[in-house]
Amino acid sequence: MYDHVITVPGQGAHRPGMLDSWLASAPYARELLAEWSEAAGLDLLEAGRDAAAMADTAVAQPLITATALLSLERLRARLDVDPDRVLYAGHSVGELAAAAGAGYLSPEAAVALARERGKAMSAACATAPTGMAACMPSKRDGAADEAIVDAIRAGGLSVANWNGSHQFVAAGPSAAVEAFGAKPPAGVRVVRLEVAGAFHTEAMAPALEPFARAVARAPWRSPDSAMLGNGDGALVGGPDDLRQRLVAQLTSAVRWDLCAESVARHSSARTLHVELAPAGPLTKLAERAHPWMRTVALRSADDLDAVPALAGSGA
Repeated sequence: MYDHVITVPGQGAHRPGMLDSWLASAPYARELLAEWSEAAGLDLLEAGRDAAAMADTAVAQPLITATALLSLERLRARLDVDPDRVLYAGHSVGELAAAAGAGYLSPEAAVALARERGKAMSAACATAPTGMAACMPSKRDGAADEAIVDAIRAGGLSVANWNGSHQFVAAGPSAAVEAFGAKPPAGVRVVRLEVAGAFHTEAMAPALEPFARAVARAPWRSPDSAMLGNGDGALVGGPDDLRQRLVAQLTSAVRWDLCAESVARHSSARTLHVELAPAGPLTKLAERAHPWMRTVALRSADDLDAVPALAGSGA
């Protein structure tokens, strides 16, 4: 059992201004962001306030990573976290911030790698029109999970995200996504997502080689803490294992449902679950699946005020 579980959301949780409270929360935060901007070759401060810029996958992914890591810096200043007693997990690009938290990468290396990942995926999206849609049971006559998965596949789409709590993401050619949303299967609610393409499917195959090169160049090191992998929810077995997982994940489904099951197995009623900024979606999923969990979502720096009290209440 772990004392703390720290999770990191993926693309879709970001929003303009998400960096602001973290930059105001500590005098060194702007200096850190400047260092990470240089490593990524991107002005993260300017991009983080530009909604149009953030629509680009190549911009959104390093921004999410930087925001998560700034919130982790502040969390560590408020909470005594024993590296041997903390478990990290990230959703999609959130794995890079989770890897930095666990000690596999420095923060600046994680942000730089997120930039390379985003650029590679953005270029892959430009090769063909693809998209994604969230799928879940309708409130009126909700379909079972198996029926939703079968319907997605019958519509010529892939299940890109198995998020748990009866939530899935379908992905594939834009025309198929549009048709699926225009006439959703009985008992299924379909919501088109504002993303550039079909992430975590074969549509991302053109991104594999450039991202693999970036992963190979990154300065990896032995971790301080445990981390779960998106592909199967299993504990990552070291730097070589993580490198392989990160590359393979571009074209394979995010199994957050399996990660959530692993988190629950490794948690007790005393475990504190913290979702790093830009937080929200993973905490909601955790609370629906496991109401007994003690959770806090770091949506802004103000949410740090709740952490010491929550940590103490589990003693």
